[in-house]
Amino acid sequence: MKKLTIALMALISITNLSFAHEVKYEGLNMPESVAEGPDGYIYVSEIGEKDKDRDGKISKIDKKGNITPFATGLFDPKGIVFYKEKLYVTDRDVIIEVNTDGTWSVFGSTMAFPKTPVFLNDIDVDSDGNFYITDTSNFETGGIVFKMNLAGDITVLFDETTENNKAPNGVLLIGNNKLLIVDWGGELFEADTETKKIKKLGEGFPGGDGLAIKNETIYISSWKEGKIYEFKNGKSKVILEGFQAAADIALSKDKTHLIIPDMKAGTVSIYPLK
Repeated sequence: MKKLTIALMALISITNLSFAHEVKYEGLNMPESVAEGPDGYIYVSEIGEKDKDRDGKISKIDKKGNITPFATGLFDPKGIVFYKEKLYVTDRDVIIEVNTDGTWSVFGSTMAFPKTPVFLNDIDVDSDGNFYITDTSNFETGGIVFKMNLAGDITVLFDETTENNKAPNGVLLIGNNKLLIVDWGGELFEADTETKKIKKLGEGFPGGDGLAIKNETIYISSWKEGKIYEFKNGKSKVILEGFQAAADIALSKDKTHLIIPDMKAGTVSIYPLK
């Protein structure tokens, strides 16, 4: 049975940052990405069982901690982001658009991509409805970052020919024409979508997965290590550890809480930030 638990800080080792307590939601099936919706609910992509088709879904967690299916019948949903009232999801090699009632359709088909997608991963969106999508590809070299507009037109921003573009995973828009990208190999980059240049900001985040930012502080999840890092002024430190596989994190809309899906543990945890 899926349930909500209030856990003491001892359950997760916390260093260098004070949290009042943890709110943990359990019973999820390979949760990968999270986002707070316009309704204040938390939406979670659940990949489901390995090599099993159409068991992927998006679930929602209401304000009382109840977890219910929202959109079902997906393959392996990963990154999610809201644009206005609709939810957009990377699902293996397509982009899904989910309506407010949970019905969905393919928004960006495989054939619409100028290069055949291999492993669509994270997604973010700007105020004009331009989506930024990572394809981690083989997790070593040759990943791609795509841009897609509301008309469904898709272009390549960065590919295997772009310096410092290897296996992009988490992506986060941080201003006009600027993206933060965390690489699966553990490096953090800032990418300029106009100049098509990518510069390295830091390293040491093995299995880099999710990104969030509050003011000048960047939060980075390490899937391999089960840790959350804080990166500021060129320096990083571990602020949370003890997860089995910290996946694609997010901030609450008011930026007061960090939301962390733990893929292998099947949980989503929420921590208040100072």
